[in-house]
Formats: sequence, C-alpha cells, structure tokens
Amino acid sequence: MIFAEMSGLHANIHKSHLILSRSASPLRDALLATLDFQEGHLPIRYFGVPLLATRLSIADYQPILLKIDSRIKGWDGVLLSFAGRVQLIKSVLSALQIYWSMAFILPKHVIREIEKRLRTFLWRGNNAVGHAKVSWQQVCQPISEGGLGIRNLQAQNLGLMCRHLWRIIMHDRASIWVEWIYHYRLREYSVWTIGDRSGSWGWRKLIKLREAIRPFLLYHIGVGDSFSLWHDPWHGDGPLIFQFPLGPRHTSIPPSPPLSTVIMDGTWHWPNITDMESIQITHSLPTIRGGKDRITWTGPEVPSHHLPRIMFLLHLDP
Repeated sequence: MIFAEMSGLHANIHKSHLILSRSASPLRDALLATLDFQEGHLPIRYFGVPLLATRLSIADYQPILLKIDSRIKGWDGVLLSFAGRVQLIKSVLSALQIYWSMAFILPKHVIREIEKRLRTFLWRGNNAVGHAKVSWQQVCQPISEGGLGIRNLQAQNLGLMCRHLWRIIMHDRASIWVEWIYHYRLREYSVWTIGDRSGSWGWRKLIKLREAIRPFLLYHIGVGDSFSLWHDPWHGDGPLIFQFPLGPRHTSIPPSPPLSTVIMDGTWHWPNITDMESIQITHSLPTIRGGKDRITWTGPEVPSHHLPRIMFLLHLDP
C-alpha cells in the first residue's frame, strides 16, 4: 500500500516475485503470506539486463554481445554502402547496449568486445577481408572534427551513469530511489563525503565518479537550507569536514546541519570561536547570493537536462 501510494504503481501479483536476503529468512513465510507474491531467486532479468546482488561476471554480459552478433548476422546478404553501415552503427548497434550502459559501469573488456564488433562491421561489412583506414578513436570524433560521429561507448556509459549521481546531487525528490539513497545510504553524509568502500559493487563504482563531476559544478548559496554545512562542496576548498575534521567539535555545531545554520539575514553568522582551525574556516567564505540555493554547470554551455551525459562525452579521455 505504501509503495502504491508513493509511486502510483500497483504490483501485479502474477508477475511479481519476492526475493529475500539471508537475514530475512526467518520472516520468509510471513512475508510471502502477507504479500501473496511468489518467491524468486537471483539472478533475474529486468528490462533486459541481469539483476544481481553481486558483481557481474564477464559471462553475465554475453547476452548483449550475442544480440549485437545476431543483428549484424541478420544483415548478411544485404548490400550496404559504407555510409549505410555508419548509419546502422549509430542508430541500431550503438543503441543495443543502452539499457546496460544506464544500469552498469561496463568493464573495459566488454566495451572492447562491443567496439571490436562495430569496427569489423564498419570496415569489412559482409566481406571477409578489410582493414581499418583510421583509428577507432578518430572514428568516434564529431564530424566537425574529422570523425564519423559514432559515439565513444565508454564516454557514453560513464555519462549515462553520471545521470544517477546528478539526480542524487540535485536531490531529485520525485525519485523514490534518490529518497532511499538519502535516508538509508547517505544519512548524515553527502554524496561528496560518503565512503566508497561499503555498499554494493554498483554503488561503489558509481560513487567513484563524483570526483570527475565536481570540478564542473558551482554551488550558489542562497538561504543555505539545501546544502550541508560540513559535507557539501559549497566552499572553494571542498567539503569543510575534509579541511577541518575537528570543526564540528570546536564550533559546537553538529556534523549534519544545513548551511543555513551559520547564515542570518543574508550574512555569515558563525558562533564565537577562538581556536585557529575554526577561525580558518571563516576565511575566504563565498558570497551569499540570496534566494534559492543552486548548483550550476561551469563547463561548455549545454542544455541542463543533457548535462551529465554531454559532460562525459566532452571531457573524458577515451
């Protein structure tokens, strides 16, 4: 009922399964009876991608490779020009792995295997012989820079995964997943200060992308109620908890209050402090702009809804 009220979705009893962890085994019978779901077991497939509690193996990625092979084989006997093959790679083959790229940070081996198939199809087509005229890196450059405009799969993958981080940073309250992350994963931390050694392998991989994002973001301080005082990088030197780990103790300000705790009537209002470390915190403070807190992109001008994807396409070295 709570899920239905929050999401507007209703579970289909005939298609839904309850997957239990070992710690929930004592509650198994009660949960199955209450929810009236069938019991399921990992791995399962969701939107065409495997759903696992552990790290995916190379074998788990075979379906996407087989799908690409099958699609290319389906074009056997079809006379395709070079331009036609370029278009098929852009519109069909590169799109086959899109759900995988949105769900996982693909291993480099898998990306190489996919690119190997695209490269072979591009230069050989249906012929048994043929060789590359230019490097694949050049092929993936924009047309304006002498390339063919075929997407770099690694950059695309990281860019798509970056969308998840972006939603967390912006605290997308419309997302049940983001709300879960804040309440059960981050808690008193922020995405910038949470450790990267705990949680699932997918979470650890995702959180390691944050340092690639941070240089391109600028925190604009309004009233300060949306930013964490100690854990968000609103200060030019980054999260204060890293620069001044004893700051909460010396200032008598708890570790998890909003930035608005030290703002009054649009000006900085820090408590009376005497120790040198705490005094240093108050030096070089950014300007309080008033209004709502905002986070803006400081890189190349692109539409905001494309920010995470384009950022990686532009700035990550393949």
